[in-house]
Amino acid sequence: MLRRMIAGTTLVLVLLGGCGIPDGSDVTDLGPGPSTGISSGDGSLRSRLTRESTSDRAQFVTNYLQAAAGDYDTALERVKQFMSTPAKEHFNAPAAPRVIRTINTPLLTKDQDKVKVEYELLGTLGKNGLIEPPAEPTTGTYEFTLTEVTGDGLFMVEAPPFLLLSTRGLDNFYEERTIYFWNTEYTGLVPDVRYIVGDVPIEQEPTIILGWLIGGPAPWLQDAVKPLPEGTRTEGKVPAIEKNELAITLSAQAVPTQDADAAVDRLRRQLQWSLRRLPYEFLKLRIGHQEVRSYSGTDYLSSNPAHRLVPNPDRYVVYDRTVRRLVEPDRPTPDTVPGLNADNNKDVSRAAVTTTGSHVYAALVTGSGKNERLRVGFAPAGQVATLREITGLPGGIGYPVWAITPEGRTDGAAGLVIADGRLWRFRAQGGQALQVTWPGGTGKISAITVAPDGHRVALAIGGRLYRAVLTISGDGLALSGMQELDPPLESVTAVDFTSEGWLTVAGTDRSSKRIAIEDVSIDAALQSDRLADIGTNAVSYLTTYPANPESNRPTGSTLMYSTGIDAWEGLSTSVQLKVGSLAGPSSEPRPGVVPGAPFFLD
Repeated sequence: MLRRMIAGTTLVLVLLGGCGIPDGSDVTDLGPGPSTGISSGDGSLRSRLTRESTSDRAQFVTNYLQAAAGDYDTALERVKQFMSTPAKEHFNAPAAPRVIRTINTPLLTKDQDKVKVEYELLGTLGKNGLIEPPAEPTTGTYEFTLTEVTGDGLFMVEAPPFLLLSTRGLDNFYEERTIYFWNTEYTGLVPDVRYIVGDVPIEQEPTIILGWLIGGPAPWLQDAVKPLPEGTRTEGKVPAIEKNELAITLSAQAVPTQDADAAVDRLRRQLQWSLRRLPYEFLKLRIGHQEVRSYSGTDYLSSNPAHRLVPNPDRYVVYDRTVRRLVEPDRPTPDTVPGLNADNNKDVSRAAVTTTGSHVYAALVTGSGKNERLRVGFAPAGQVATLREITGLPGGIGYPVWAITPEGRTDGAAGLVIADGRLWRFRAQGGQALQVTWPGGTGKISAITVAPDGHRVALAIGGRLYRAVLTISGDGLALSGMQELDPPLESVTAVDFTSEGWLTVAGTDRSSKRIAIEDVSIDAALQSDRLADIGTNAVSYLTTYPANPESNRPTGSTLMYSTGIDAWEGLSTSVQLKVGSLAGPSSEPRPGVVPGAPFFLD
């Protein structure tokens, strides 16, 4: 199946010809409507914490740091409701809230009139629903001055001159929404995760999402995706769901005159994916003064490679220098590896195998020490791959990952691998490795993961976490849009995509100084414990198969990771993968020979 697919993948579009949208366009009925998924806010207000909610000073500040959550235009007014009259008159903060992660609990001074909050600045939340990270990580302490009025409670007398929004407030009062933009090759949609206020009435959500689409992609994605054409705007009636229909009218500029029918088809797929969580069956789309086109059904799903993600992927490890399949509960698990046989599945230390509907691609790191080599190849589905060496790599070869796996053909197929702390690109046909460049790059890379869309990547560099996009350049692939993120871990060593909008990250917990694995949002503003304490051995590699965006699971399937030569499965706790986990017959365990280097069949 396709997990990673970028340039080189051909999306078949039916070009109906013409240099514009015909005035007599017929309504196209494509069957049942899209899955509605989880509905948005129903207009009911969530429980708000007011100035009178507590008399505890530390809790008062905690509540204050959530007051900016909600409608963007009235955030200042909500924050001022916590303040004394003189403080209100002097408080004029910028409109965009600063999103902060608080460290420990608020600390009261001895006289209790001041409260200090240690924080990490994660970015600013814009009206477009994006959190833009700061230029570099920022930590510090904010100080708040409180006073108590007998019979009237606590008031904020002095506060930092910003609208502050804690990650708790972000989690409590916002929901994630994903909109989509076509990649620059028009071969697939790329996710762009935003935040919408949780109590927004459902009638307003189409207007908000269309505004985001028209406003363009997140800055870090701009080199990898196509914005809507300049001049695109909504026209006429405000989009709303009536009688199971969502009617949208866009200006004529939304579609170019050249290859207009193909452009309309791309546009409606982009809209259907971006609006798929809303409860409608038919999308009624009008461009300019042309005839309305009607769309329903699920054919639009094929435009997003992540839709091909399966619920129960096959799992593999390297055992005794060969790739072996793991036993899967409740289903047969023959000990076979796509594309490999006894002749080429030997002397292996690390591997990556991916399949499309037509081909299988394999990348194996073989040998050891100075004789370590990367060998790659491909074959039609069901056949054995011929492996060829990748030349020009320095020592210290890491885990390979397939980034480009075209459907139906093999030219352009490519992968990535870290060697000597640098990132390299290789072709499925073998040959010379090329270094992947990135602006201002310093520090050694220890991990890279490629999202199912094939463009977005996350990296661990010098113990820090970054996100970026892969772009096609004249010399091959390049990284751009590089932004540093600030997860609740230090010394990040491993990372993988666990869904369209979340990452799984391993590193050292800042409080306990022990190794932990966390799920974090793509901007690192939200977090969820995966394995809060796995000891003191650093995670050298982790993998988790991402969740299909149409599933109800927010993050990926079972986590697997490596510490030294040992491989582990992350359930509610860590369970070591042993010889008994292997499919097929196994010889008696030998001292020092254990399953390692786990991976999923992509």
